[in-house]
Amino acid sequence: MRLRTVGIGFALAGVMAGFGGCRASHSHSALTSPAYISLYRSGQYAEAFEAAKGVPTSASGRERLIAGMALEALDRDAEARQWLEPISRSADRQIRGRANATLGLILAKEGKHAEAAALLDRATADLSGPMKGWAAWYGAREYDEIGDSRGARRLSALSQLRGGLSVTVPHPGDFTLQLGSFTSRSRAQSRARATIQAARSAGLETPRVELTVAGGRTLYAVRVGPFATKGAAMAASGRFPGDSVVIRNH
Repeated sequence: MRLRTVGIGFALAGVMAGFGGCRASHSHSALTSPAYISLYRSGQYAEAFEAAKGVPTSASGRERLIAGMALEALDRDAEARQWLEPISRSADRQIRGRANATLGLILAKEGKHAEAAALLDRATADLSGPMKGWAAWYGAREYDEIGDSRGARRLSALSQLRGGLSVTVPHPGDFTLQLGSFTSRSRAQSRARATIQAARSAGLETPRVELTVAGGRTLYAVRVGPFATKGAAMAASGRFPGDSVVIRNH
């Protein structure tokens, strides 16, 4: 087994940072500890969608957001749009921003680069912190596609300013074990599913799929952890077949 240590990049799990708590205005018990968020974070998108669609729609539309984002991750884009478009005008700026950013990614996959750039650009006005940088980075790529160098430079600068390519993993612990990195989300999901039993046997959480950016390329990484020490992560790597990477969180 080959093992190395690298720095961690942007993680898709970060898209739901700050959504774990309960707002006083919510009355439904599922919102006090929403399972759909945990399922989405762990890369169990089909399960996250099923859990989210069973929750009554709140004023913010948080459940619709997770349902739509999960469907987009499953490449069920037509369905995703049905869940996301109604909340693209939500009064909650973070919900609205995430919905528009995801709709922008769907349009990008469809080759509608001008529309994608406009939506991702709009999302940056609503989002904050690393998520603003994330939307800006993808928006810059879409502006590049249509030859709008001014828009690309503007959003690229915003991405770097907001730290969209480098965020802290939203879990305690200094190290994460990466079980693979793929250009295809479906391959990453297959790898994650194939490692679930090994993770359970080791007493670890379900492996998750995280979006990363390296050298200007979008990759889907399968990760498990965190671990308090590098030694603990290295010891856990022996439970999984194939190459593993110990990542230092920073």
